[in-house]
Amino acid sequence: MEISLAYGNAEIVIEIPDGVTTDQFGVTSAESPVSYEEFAASFAAGGCEKMLSCASPLIVVNDGHRSTPTSQVLGFLDKRDDSLLDRARFLIATGTHPAPTDEHLRTIFGPFLDRVRNRVVWHDATDESLMMKIGQDHFGEDVFVNRLVQEHELVLVISSVEPHYFAGFTGGRKSFLPGLTNLATVERNHNLANSLEAAPLKIAGNPVAEHMDELLHMLELDKLLSVLVVVDAGGNVASIHCERVDRAFDDAIASAAKLYAHTIDDQYDLVLAEVLPPLDKSLYQAQKVLENTQAAVRDGGAAVVVSACSEGIGSRRFYELANWWNAETNQSSDGVQYFGSHKLSRVNTIRKRIDVRLHSNLESETVRHVYYEPVDDLGTFVNERLSSAQQPARLAVVHDAGQTVLHKSN
Repeated sequence: MEISLAYGNAEIVIEIPDGVTTDQFGVTSAESPVSYEEFAASFAAGGCEKMLSCASPLIVVNDGHRSTPTSQVLGFLDKRDDSLLDRARFLIATGTHPAPTDEHLRTIFGPFLDRVRNRVVWHDATDESLMMKIGQDHFGEDVFVNRLVQEHELVLVISSVEPHYFAGFTGGRKSFLPGLTNLATVERNHNLANSLEAAPLKIAGNPVAEHMDELLHMLELDKLLSVLVVVDAGGNVASIHCERVDRAFDDAIASAAKLYAHTIDDQYDLVLAEVLPPLDKSLYQAQKVLENTQAAVRDGGAAVVVSACSEGIGSRRFYELANWWNAETNQSSDGVQYFGSHKLSRVNTIRKRIDVRLHSNLESETVRHVYYEPVDDLGTFVNERLSSAQQPARLAVVHDAGQTVLHKSN
């Protein structure tokens, strides 16, 4: 049989040998997209209509690096109350990302940008003058949040929920940490991702997710409302959850798991993980694909991330950190936990269990520098690997692996 994988602007077609058990996975599509009427019903049932009588609510939105259909939700809100967007102030939860460009603003707000632009601000994780202290975390360190969250009577969070490779799921509490907190708190949180207990789909027992929840509960939860959406493979809103942010998140992750997650009973000799835009732009982003699929690989098997990496490495920070990373101790040579070190430590740990590979346009030495082994001829590698496996060999082909998660049954 033949399988096809997207690769940059082209496609790779691979002939799979006879006798190989081949399973293909991808994100599930919803039967029908959410309608305005379904949104309005959820908005009312979840107690969010008190936003309509608020003189000056705060609406928190994702930045342009996320594919949240923010403008569609704003359209729903505008239809429900055509004065709400004119009364609201908008805060972009940028986390540690730079200030949004005008292109990002247009992506976020769509046709509403010109109408709301003079009431749009964004977070800066390095500027604590924009923040207020809300308590101390279990590390005994101060935690800050953007002061607009504290100063407004009601806050509405608009976000999307999908699996995240170390936070369990995106959305909900992630709008506050890392979205609206101080850099030092983000660093403490992300350093917890050096543990493989921080994994896609996992909330309980995930140190990153539990730290996020800890921060969320320092805030006044009853004033934190949300519209959380789950988007399917076609970009349609498959479900919508309007309620207090913590409760809406619990409902949304159940919906997201139905679309994005696949449970497997038996592991595979080889997993081919297809990367679609925008995650296929860089080596930095491609790691998410490995994390989403590696649990499906048997010990000693192989995972191949198929990503053109057309823009190269991406963040130089983690790549340069590899210059003084000790692969044996799995930490920096000076023993310090640097921000972003999880990008190295996790791949280095995973490759001790399975063969971690990358098919890309990058130079081989670049790929090896951050603990992947390059694959030049993908078809040849697939055939050789499957031929050498215990027969019958098992192959998993994961389409849109940046969103699709494979996990073992209990």
